[in-house]
Amino acid sequence: MWGLPLVVMHRTRALQCGMKGEGVLRHRDQLADASSRAVVAPNNDTLYSSGWFDLCFGDLQLEVPAMDEPGRYWSVMLLDAFTHVNYVSRREYGVGGASVRLTYDPDTEHDPENRPDRIAIGTPTVWVLVRTLVDGPEDLARAQAIQQSFNVVTPPDHPTGRLEWPPGRPDRVAAAGAAFFDELRQALQIEPPAAWHPQLTAEQQDLLDNGADPEDLAAGVMLGNIRVRSLGFGAYQTRNGWRTRSKGTQFGDDVTSRAASAQMGLGGHHRIENSSYSAQLDNRDEPLDGSHPLTLHFPPGEEPPAGAFWSLTVYGPDRFFYDNPLNRYSLGDRTPGLKRDADGLKITIGGDQPDDTSNWLPAPSGSYQLGLRIYEGRQDVVDASWFPPPLERA
Repeated sequence: MWGLPLVVMHRTRALQCGMKGEGVLRHRDQLADASSRAVVAPNNDTLYSSGWFDLCFGDLQLEVPAMDEPGRYWSVMLLDAFTHVNYVSRREYGVGGASVRLTYDPDTEHDPENRPDRIAIGTPTVWVLVRTLVDGPEDLARAQAIQQSFNVVTPPDHPTGRLEWPPGRPDRVAAAGAAFFDELRQALQIEPPAAWHPQLTAEQQDLLDNGADPEDLAAGVMLGNIRVRSLGFGAYQTRNGWRTRSKGTQFGDDVTSRAASAQMGLGGHHRIENSSYSAQLDNRDEPLDGSHPLTLHFPPGEEPPAGAFWSLTVYGPDRFFYDNPLNRYSLGDRTPGLKRDADGLKITIGGDQPDDTSNWLPAPSGSYQLGLRIYEGRQDVVDASWFPPPLERA
């Protein structure tokens, strides 16, 4: 459990850099659609930029452009090799641009309340993930221009070549069996935990140093995988048929929840940046089924309290977008043509396509997943005391 996040991150890095190389911030200049398979449960609201970097070659300089308007949401997520998250984002730095130095410092944990022009990263590996808001189809070209201006300046000798392919996929670590411990040892040679990260006990360190019977190691990996799967995203609070992970990705010393998050939803947010809710049951306490249309009703003044924006997204059972004739994967406060009336906002999910599709979100016949994201949410969203209303089945 302690080592799973590190192994998942190394496999993800090798997988992505094996295709496109490291040391470069690469921009995906189109919104995710039904063909997108790079990240599970993607959003259809922001353009993604991504790059993997090695701080052993020196500091990085993160350059953020000035936004073209105050409402342009943007964020830069910085993950170390153990999945600790830091941000350079609109919430902290505004829309006037920023220049921030990233440095390897395993002795100093970054204080998010203090916003210096320097952020300490606890491991040599840092994954830089940029999100740039697109405010409707007509805004795509402007958003692309902003996106292209994000940059990470590297030292002259930072490598940019492709890495070797990993021994397996990041979502199938348990299949390695006893060899998992070999992967973990190799990763720890270049990514020792920072001083403020939970440390191994003497007994655990002895297990890594001296090994054990391979059958016992394989059995341990299997039990760990069962534990991760049973926990899912972990730390749930539930209400109205919805659930949310109350901790976000601020795990502290909770290595079990960190492991589950790394395996089930790598790259998740802190709640102060983005709070996510997933629907489990409708108002009849029945699982979601796209054969039966559901209504989500927000009375006037009671839409999700977002400082930036909110969006409601349908996923298939595989947690990727559902391919549908409208090519519509989400609805939110910025959706063109979304209709409100004296009763507020009513969104219909699933069922047959209506004559007026303004407030209709397609869903597959049978089981599906429904998620609500709130960016820069109000305090009752951050502390998970606010919940969406129940999904009403006629």
